[in-house]
Amino acid sequence: MDPTAGHATRKPASKQEATARGATFFRGTEVYHESELEHRVSVKIQGRSDVRELHSQYPILLWIDADGEIRKHTCDYFVVFDDGLRLAVAVKYQKNKEQLEELIKQIRLAGFTRHDKKGHLTVGAVDDMVHLSEAEATIDDFENAQCIVASRHHNDPAEFSALLEIVRRLPGRFRFGELLRNCTNRANRRTAIWRLIDVGHLVTASTGRIDELAWLRFRG
Repeated sequence: MDPTAGHATRKPASKQEATARGATFFRGTEVYHESELEHRVSVKIQGRSDVRELHSQYPILLWIDADGEIRKHTCDYFVVFDDGLRLAVAVKYQKNKEQLEELIKQIRLAGFTRHDKKGHLTVGAVDDMVHLSEAEATIDDFENAQCIVASRHHNDPAEFSALLEIVRRLPGRFRFGELLRNCTNRANRRTAIWRLIDVGHLVTASTGRIDELAWLRFRG
């Protein structure tokens, strides 16, 4: 099935050399980003194991300003989780936190009301809205998520099963790099490690970039 633009209310201009505009694909949906930060946030969301849908440039939510005027805000991302929770995401740098929190407050007071292309209004279009910045989507988060997403597309089932049996028997903590020893194909083994992290059988014992020195432990 060809990918679609999902619920996107507009398609950003094509990527240019001087910009960070572009798109990724998540479960058949083309997900746009217009900045490096939006790209990081998008990929971090995609790296979660509990996301069912991800849409960009959606929804358009209404709010009322201090003069009583109705305003519109196009959210950067719309996430639907496996449990049905619908989350709108506004992406801005941390320096804009106070401004975004006030905007979200006003959007919440307006009942999370969506305005569609036909002018129809839907109250309660989302369950909540959050502001995500570089503090929540670090470079380390982005790189970890990239590896997780890639592992979904390049996983070798036999290597995955073999490694799962190995880590089941390992006591306590062990380093990522230890799992790369004595394997016939390091690329397949590395992918299997990330896949085990994705499905929750391996958990990290530290924060930051997951590299060969990162501590892991098995969780059944």
